[in-house]
Amino acid sequence: MKNNHPFHSMKKSRTLLLSTILLGVLVDILFYDRMLGVSYPIFVAAFYSLFFWNFRNRIQVRLSFGWLLLIPIFLLSLTYLFFSNMIFYVLNFVAVPFLVVVQTLLVTDRATRRWHSVSFLNDLIYSFFYRPFAYVTVPFVLLSKGLLTKSRIKKDSTLLKVIIGILITLPLLALILSLLASADEVFGHLFGQIPMLLAKIPWNTFVGRIVLAGIVAVVLFSYIWSLMRPKPENESRIQRFGASGPKPRIDPVIAVTLLSLIDAIYVLFTLIQFSYLFGGPAIALPAHFSYAGYARRGFFELIVVTLINFSVLLTLIYLIKESGRLIGRAVRLFESLLVVCTLVMLLSAFFRMALYEQAYGYTYLRLLTHAFMIFLFVLFILTFWKIWKKKVPLYKYYLVTAIAAYVTINYVNIDQLITKYNIERYQLTGKIDVSYLSTLSDDAVAGSVRLLHVKDLSVSGRMENMLYFRNQSLSAPEPWQSFNLSHHRAKKILSGYTLHHRQNYDQPPAASFNEP
Repeated sequence: MKNNHPFHSMKKSRTLLLSTILLGVLVDILFYDRMLGVSYPIFVAAFYSLFFWNFRNRIQVRLSFGWLLLIPIFLLSLTYLFFSNMIFYVLNFVAVPFLVVVQTLLVTDRATRRWHSVSFLNDLIYSFFYRPFAYVTVPFVLLSKGLLTKSRIKKDSTLLKVIIGILITLPLLALILSLLASADEVFGHLFGQIPMLLAKIPWNTFVGRIVLAGIVAVVLFSYIWSLMRPKPENESRIQRFGASGPKPRIDPVIAVTLLSLIDAIYVLFTLIQFSYLFGGPAIALPAHFSYAGYARRGFFELIVVTLINFSVLLTLIYLIKESGRLIGRAVRLFESLLVVCTLVMLLSAFFRMALYEQAYGYTYLRLLTHAFMIFLFVLFILTFWKIWKKKVPLYKYYLVTAIAAYVTINYVNIDQLITKYNIERYQLTGKIDVSYLSTLSDDAVAGSVRLLHVKDLSVSGRMENMLYFRNQSLSAPEPWQSFNLSHHRAKKILSGYTLHHRQNYDQPPAASFNEP
């Protein structure tokens, strides 16, 4: 019973509380009213310093998936220092906490299922929506017990409960006051008539910063505390909510029938792809089709079909009944044929998208679609392996592949690639969308300056205007917490040019390279 008591180690509890309060203050210093930059990897490093310090006698470093996850976590956090792509700016804000939860669950052995099991999702849901809020009252109880340690007040006294209530209410009350002061002018005026010392405090920012630091401290305390304390019985029951009875099974004969019909259609489609699409314009098409139009249509439909095939394969792999050797081999052959046909579809979709990009240019969505198709291609190869080797832990390899692919796409510098490919296309076709290039991040500046030297005045002039305004925004001072190498590189490149805001494009651009 002693181990289940929430305060069986008051010293460790207070150490954790002090640590999370300091981390909350650090969050305020690093992030409040600032763009993310070098501050993000600093925070991740600080969090793990706090985490490992509090678990220093509870966990051991070993070569395992949980410990290896530290690599993608820190690599993704460093993207806020190295790059400025807004898509990954948002995605990584979700991806890093997700991986942190997975990693901390694994290294503390609090997961009830293997990480490559589908039921591991139960642990993740539990950790995201229960752990951070289950013990939010504990910090206030600890603070009140510390204040009243030397007094004669009992644990269940009315005064102690009042103090706890006040401590819990203070952050919420501060937020309400701040909102009411902004919403109602009269209330705001009364709020400003506090004695001069308080009146000089910038409440709108000061209160917000206290609330931010307090929320971070309480949530992190609750999450880490839930991992440190002995596992309660109700935790196991909650985490088993996804457990199910016997799985429904698919008869192998039904599976063979289904696969054979689908494969027949796909084989016909594959033959058409090889004859018309991969055969080139030399193959005759119906009169109302052009080759370029034919090649560029149907991309999204192919992707949808690919995803359907993926679902069918996984369903059959995991839900088909055990059968005799002959029919089992037939099922595997038909499944393999489905994989092969799907891979041809992916190649076709990849080729169609490449032709579409040659015609209309390169964008985030189009390059990310290419990456997604390559990712699907790898998943289907793994699925093919699973078909012929039943013991392969497929979800394990899926998850590892997904993490590796996501980290890779973060580091290929997609803005730089978009600029490079669009300029190469411009050199071949004379077509380029300068307005779209202006929406890219600072990673694109190194390639964009090449357009200052082209002969087309409309292109070079528009690019000079775009870089002029980009240089203006980069020249604005920023706190050290927002330092970013992508911004720094762009600023350094543009400092080598004298840029002007041009009203027309009849004259060559005024931009000139500054000799060192």
